[in-house]
Amino acid sequence: MSLRYANGGVMKANAKNHLDAYYTKPTIAKELFNTTKKIIAQYENLDKYTWLEPSVGEGCFYDLLPESKIGIDINPTKEGVICANFLEWALPQKPLIVIGNPPFGHRGVLALEFIKHAKSAEFVAFILPMFFASLGKGSVRYRVQDLHLLHEQPLPKNSFYLANGKEKDISCVFQIWSKNHQNPRNEFNWYRHKQGEPFSHLLKVITVSLAKNRKCGKEWIFHKKANFYLSSTFFKQTAVVPEFSQVNYKSGVAIIYHENAPKDKLDKLFLNANWCQYSSLATNGCRHIGKSHIYQLLKDGGFSENDHA
Repeated sequence: MSLRYANGGVMKANAKNHLDAYYTKPTIAKELFNTTKKIIAQYENLDKYTWLEPSVGEGCFYDLLPESKIGIDINPTKEGVICANFLEWALPQKPLIVIGNPPFGHRGVLALEFIKHAKSAEFVAFILPMFFASLGKGSVRYRVQDLHLLHEQPLPKNSFYLANGKEKDISCVFQIWSKNHQNPRNEFNWYRHKQGEPFSHLLKVITVSLAKNRKCGKEWIFHKKANFYLSSTFFKQTAVVPEFSQVNYKSGVAIIYHENAPKDKLDKLFLNANWCQYSSLATNGCRHIGKSHIYQLLKDGGFSENDHA
């Protein structure tokens, strides 16, 4: 089976991207397992489900599962675990909850394939690369089809260990997906807006940068003044600023209000925003802000995505 990136390119298999040998700490696995039970119990009776761990490894999740369970691993080391490649194994036709820490593969290609293969299950709860939490236009989360995101949470620092026992810090997110249920919070989705920008009746969000090989938006740097500028990359905290010269790393976004927009209300929203909440955590520990985060802030602030709503 050929695994493909979002741009259609084929991922070349090798030992590093096929078998990510990072193991979840038992304490982290227990916390995530308990969270999964708590979330799913809001929608269904847990007693009717069989739990399935598709990449058992050392068994940090598998050992926690109730008696009605199935374990799969391509190279099993625990008794009772089926020796198989999950991506080539047929899921049984019964109520299933799939949980675990699948191999990620380069750019998350393998992790996405694990989700796709598990989509006949009622629930899928996986540790995933942090970029699955991105709300950006090209985010890999939008390639998950026929499942709805119920819950997500970032993993704490040093949640993993290597085969030699040393701690490993990887920026990851834990997500719970459902076939039949949806989260009441209606998250902004770029793909609903292929015909135009959301909130365009209120403002424009323009990428502005003088960074090498990424120069853009010069009109709003040199010739026109935006209401606010915002750095697109930061580490601990950031805030909107009145001048592009105050933007970190010479790269960010310009926020330009339309003439009839409610300026005072928008000012209050942007000046008081918690950008750690409205940003994506990268694997190197920095945070990124894109248009989608600003749109999510507007949506959470009670603004309509269009002037007809």
